[in-house]
Amino acid sequence: MKRYVGLVLVAAVLWGGWWMVQAHSLRGQIEGWFDARRAEGWTASYDDLAVRGFPSRLDVTLSGVDIRDPDHGTGWQAPFVQILGLTYQREHLILAFADTQRLILPSGPVDIASDGLRASLVTDGDAIERLNIEAETLNIAGGAALAGVLANFHHLTGTDYRLAIAAQAVATTQGGSDGLNLQATLGFDQPWTLDALKGPRPQPRALDLTQAAYSQNGLQLGMAGKVTADAEGRMDGSLTVRAVNWQAMLDQAEQAGTLPQALADTLRDALTLAAGLNGRRDTLDLPLTFTRGAVSFGVLPLGQAPRLSLP
Repeated sequence: MKRYVGLVLVAAVLWGGWWMVQAHSLRGQIEGWFDARRAEGWTASYDDLAVRGFPSRLDVTLSGVDIRDPDHGTGWQAPFVQILGLTYQREHLILAFADTQRLILPSGPVDIASDGLRASLVTDGDAIERLNIEAETLNIAGGAALAGVLANFHHLTGTDYRLAIAAQAVATTQGGSDGLNLQATLGFDQPWTLDALKGPRPQPRALDLTQAAYSQNGLQLGMAGKVTADAEGRMDGSLTVRAVNWQAMLDQAEQAGTLPQALADTLRDALTLAAGLNGRRDTLDLPLTFTRGAVSFGVLPLGQAPRLSLP
């Protein structure tokens, strides 16, 4: 019996030592990452770093996080983030986010409030294999409030990835909707890795949009098709757009001030004619065609399209 007790004690001491080594190594990796970003001119700081979870977990809590990339005008600020993992399954991590955070984009800061925002990350070495995100609610200041959010980003092969986004309900300043559903395959110029945040970021070069569906107050909007993008993000290809009760969409955009009245009137006249040619004046079924970055809706030119690129 004494022999067995001794073996258990030795095993416990060895396991405790091994856990301490792993925790110390993990802390060093995180501190090293922040040091490297500061050396590159970033703002990269936190108020506190704690590693807990003995004996079988390695759970990291970062408090007062502030990360900003001045070259791209992007960043992220949060009261805390938790990175949760098992000591024997380091390639699978769970990320738990605070209820409030700020995302910094080139266009300006975006405040996000959420309930139950979690992410699951699976890696193969440094390569990202699967990223799943869920939230009971996700409210984007000045934008939309979403409920029942699910998002998946899965590696297929090479530099191709599958993207799926769904929300059970979406509310905007124009009212509520029955939900949102998007299914697409994206091809990038390089694989996504854990180092992608520090740059250069992988850039999309091909989009195969299987489905994008949105409905609100009788408006039904659907889109599908394929486009490619050059090194500057200029698109070529075509997406088929189907819109039911599209007049209401123009009216909402005009009332919200996002579409000038003169342009709204021009679009309304042209699209009424196009819809009438299809047999139903309340339904549009037209191609959105991209040619070296220029875009047209049916035969109606709309000018330059936004670039297909990530900041």
